[in-house]
Amino acid sequence: MGQINSGIRGFIRGGVLLYLLSAFFFLSLPFGYPAAPKKKEGVYHTVTQGVTLYRISQAYKVPIGKLMEANRLSSPSAVRVGQKIFIPGAKAVLPVEPYVALSPAEERKLEQSLDTGEPPPPPPPPAESGTGPRDTEKPPWLGKELDIIWPIQGKINSPFGPRGKGFHAGIDLASPSYQEVKAAMDGEVILARNTKTGYGKVVILRHDRGFSTIYGHLNVIIAKEGEAVRQGEAIGGVGSTGRSTGPHLHFELRQNGRPLDPLPLLPRTIEDLLEKAGGK
Repeated sequence: MGQINSGIRGFIRGGVLLYLLSAFFFLSLPFGYPAAPKKKEGVYHTVTQGVTLYRISQAYKVPIGKLMEANRLSSPSAVRVGQKIFIPGAKAVLPVEPYVALSPAEERKLEQSLDTGEPPPPPPPPAESGTGPRDTEKPPWLGKELDIIWPIQGKINSPFGPRGKGFHAGIDLASPSYQEVKAAMDGEVILARNTKTGYGKVVILRHDRGFSTIYGHLNVIIAKEGEAVRQGEAIGGVGSTGRSTGPHLHFELRQNGRPLDPLPLLPRTIEDLLEKAGGK
């Protein structure tokens, strides 16, 4: 009889222990049912004929790199007609204009502009204001607002400005042959060929707000006309084609066709900072 009672008591103690363990387990779980995964905010844009990732990025104001990451794309050109591109943060599907290649007349005009050797035309005068003085403020893109990087790292051996009897519309960066040349900003390739100008093999990218960048004297061209390119993507290799006395990169920045000195807009280099510190 004592053995039976002892077994009953052991059974009860085991049941109580099991109950307590079960209660502890369930109490340790989050209250209620597990929360459903949070839905990503954004929309899907269906790629149509002629639409590039650059065009999509411009319409939705989302950098190419962010679109590539969200859609696990290996390159900016890895999109096809009918593909659904997820646009993070977008609230609605927007219209996107397709890429339109330059006409033969536009190509000739662009190539001719490479060899003028003339100073850029002066900027248009600021509009008169009926309530205050003339606007003399710097353009809003001047400085850190313009997202631009160096296409290569190299010493400037010819700056922007007058040179001899002509005008140098860009900066020349010293470099060994075949150093990788990178896109200074997100953009699309509007010219990539061996020209008959002194620039030799050249790549020209079109960016937003009327900006374009020019990369001259290349030995090899990687970019293809009509393609979207991501900032920092390789578009060619340094060379000495065209009128050149040695390997270097001729780099230009233009806005609405007007050459600008890119130096004040590019990130400061270590050499700049050391020189500034030494001058104090």
